[in-house]
Formats: sequence, C-alpha cells, structure tokens
Amino acid sequence: MKYEIAELDKMVEQLSRDSRGLFNRLYSFEISTGSMDIPDDMENWVKKTFGSVERVENQRIVSIKNKFTGEHSLFNKLRTDRPVEAKSAIELKELKEKENCLFCNPETQTPADVFGRIKGKYCITASNIAKYDSFHSLIIFNEHNPLAIKKEWIEDYLKTAELWFEEVSKSDVEKKLRKFLLWNCLWRSGASIIHGHIQLTAAEERYGKLEVLEKAAADYKREFNSSYIEDLYKVHKSLGLASENKGDRIFVYLTPVKEKEIFVISKARKSDDMADTIYKLLRSYLNMGVQSFNLVIFQLGGYHIARLVDRGSLGDRNSDIGAMELYAASVISSDPFKLAQVLLSKNSKSQAPNSKQI
Repeated sequence: MKYEIAELDKMVEQLSRDSRGLFNRLYSFEISTGSMDIPDDMENWVKKTFGSVERVENQRIVSIKNKFTGEHSLFNKLRTDRPVEAKSAIELKELKEKENCLFCNPETQTPADVFGRIKGKYCITASNIAKYDSFHSLIIFNEHNPLAIKKEWIEDYLKTAELWFEEVSKSDVEKKLRKFLLWNCLWRSGASIIHGHIQLTAAEERYGKLEVLEKAAADYKREFNSSYIEDLYKVHKSLGLASENKGDRIFVYLTPVKEKEIFVISKARKSDDMADTIYKLLRSYLNMGVQSFNLVIFQLGGYHIARLVDRGSLGDRNSDIGAMELYAASVISSDPFKLAQVLLSKNSKSQAPNSKQI
C-alpha cells in the first residue's frame, strides 16, 4: 500500500514492536486539523483550485520533530497532495551565456590558493576571493552550465576536492581540520555566479549545526549504547523511505529542512567513492524538474554524510524560506513518502529514473 505523510500515524501503528519503539525513540509527532469557514462567494474558486470546499475547511496537518537534533517539519495535506511529476527540460538563456563569465577563464580571472591550483580532468581549483573561513576555495567546473552533469564529471569534482583537502592539511599539520563540501546550484540556492562550481572549506572548529548533530549522536550513544546514524537509517527503512546504492545508504528525510531532502550515509573512505550515488541522485532530481539545489558532504565519526535539498523553481520570485524556517520549524510542501516512491524504487535498481517513468 502506498502511504503519504498525512497517514504517518497509521504507518507507525503497523510497524513491528521493535521498529515502532525505535521510531518513538527518535521522533515525536502530532496530527491535527486546521479548520476555517469558506464564504459563499469563495466556493467556486476554492473548488476550482483545490477540488472541494471540505478539504480546505478541514486541513490535516502533521508536525514531526527529531528528538535529538531538534529538526522540526510541518506538513499540510493540502500542500503535499500534489504528485511528484517529471517536467520538461530546463531552457534558460542565462545558463548558456558565457560572455563576461570570470569562471570560464579561471586561471586568469580567479585567484589561486597559496599552494597553487589543483587541476582535474573536468575542473580546476581557485581560492575564494571573499572567504568565510581561513581555508575556503572553489572547484570550478569546465562546464559552464551547472545543470549539465555526467557521472565522470561528478567523480572528478569530488576527487579534486579530496586532493585540495589533502593539500590544505599539509599546510597546517598541527590542526585537525574538518572538511566540508558545499554545492549551491544557481541563484535560488544562494549562488552568486551561474557557472558551475563547488565550495570547499576546512576548519578546526566544527560548524554549529554539524556540532549539534555530533552532540546528538554522542548523547544517543551514551543513552542507548547504539549508533544514532544506524538507527536513523533503520527507522526510515522500516517506513519504506530508504534504499541502497553500492554500499551507500539513502533515505528521504522525515524532518527535511526544505523540499525533497535526501540523506546519504556512507562508509566510503573518501567522498569521491560516493560519486555514483551522488550522480544518480542529482540525475533523479533533474528528471523531476529540480532547477536549483543545495548539496553538502561532511564527515561524522566513521561516515561520510551527504544531504541534498531542492530549492525550487528558478522563475519563482518568492523566497522558499521565511521566519518560520529561520526561527521555528520548516514548512514543507513535498511529501517524503511520495518522493520515496519515485526516487528510491529507481535507485534500488542502480539506475537513474527516466522522465517518462515518473
């Protein structure tokens, strides 16, 4: 049976005793109804827009919180009833315009790190001209359009990133530097430059939100003598939200920061060992019509962890986050269970979804 987030209570009830106990250990949730009265003059518009007056006057809302990290997401059935659909290819003239693009000539138009540049087959490094950490650089793609991807390109980007991290570690051997990779793809994600690029930082101090996750994992281990990351995966797997690809474990996150968030945990020694998984997820995203995304890769204990989130349509003039997301809880329009039905069934077969299949 195909479930949806509005039926989370039914799904949890049907779990085995052990799985239900693990879910309740990690998560708390509430299901409530938001009610209103629709004026007669609005009825025709409401029926045309939402299908019926009744479903608008009685909206089922799911609030779910991760007890250990504090991540909290709100789902409204009216918002999440929309299907996950494939969209036509993205055609934006901005993605093809290379005139005056500094990143199209990185060796002359971008600064180098003090130890020089690292050249991959399909990319090159540059120092970030306005740093937010002492070690902050870029992987600049040979390909201008960031939405044009190939598996060998992704592997090369990640391999070059690992070489950069190694070089940085040599330059400051006394410090234990923590590597962090982030890809802000296009303007909806916070990127200021269209040309495809990944950012790299290495810092001794753990970034605040990663420190919260690290502390949550340590507290969990102390209290239950079990791995937080492993149990998190087990909970998602028991709900049909998880899959595997070449040893990397993938799940559609129950408390996403925004739309279509995907969580990957891997025992890979280096991030480029995850290239096949990262490529397939990005290809799936593009096939679903995702136009802008954020991707991060970092280490926690013996794991490499990747998180990927959709940032919405490039043509949308509205921001996808507001005061709720900044200071309270994330308001989510995509249903994790519908996304899993589209995404994970394809990944389990080790292939990217065809747009006609979605």
